[in-house]
Amino acid sequence: MSRADTPNLEPAPLSRGHKKRERTRRGLIDAAVRLFAQKEVGEIALLDVANEAEVASGTVYNYFRSRDEVVEAVGLAMADEFSEAIAQHSVGVDSGARRIAIGVRMFILRAINDPDWASAVVRVVHFDQAMRSKIANYVLTDLRAGKDEGVLTYEHEAIALDLLVSCTLGAMRSVVEGRSVDEHDVLVAEMVLKALGATAARARKLARHELPG
Repeated sequence: MSRADTPNLEPAPLSRGHKKRERTRRGLIDAAVRLFAQKEVGEIALLDVANEAEVASGTVYNYFRSRDEVVEAVGLAMADEFSEAIAQHSVGVDSGARRIAIGVRMFILRAINDPDWASAVVRVVHFDQAMRSKIANYVLTDLRAGKDEGVLTYEHEAIALDLLVSCTLGAMRSVVEGRSVDEHDVLVAEMVLKALGATAARARKLARHELPG
């Protein structure tokens, strides 16, 4: 098939109406993130989201039918946003174990620099299965690569996944609650790698490797 005969598979540009709708939806999600940084998920109603976003109370119902839908949208947006940032910083990094260290450290460093964001993540991730599944999908690839390359030697994949995610979230909570220590990101990454079967020397080297980018 010639180039001229090739069908145009590029998505059609969004109309002005669609762009406005996406801006409004994003504004509602951002408003919910700010609220989740301050209060538990169960304490927030759709009206609170509308007020925080400074839109009419009926507007939020054009986008979300329940608080659960808001929580899921927030969780997926946060998982996608930060996982993409980690992926960009890991371009050219072939080691799955090193990518794990990068991811753990970046989540903790982001928590240190933006504790409100971290508070929202910690609250939402425990409430929303969709966010947990999205994060797990990103993490599993690196866990498996780390095992295939012989650096990680864990026996049960599901337990390894729980350990990695739970330790990272726990470290973020420590930051939010003012319980972090010097080199918190490095020390947590090192301990996680050792728990996943890396030797002490390898874990220390990977955790202390300069972050790319």
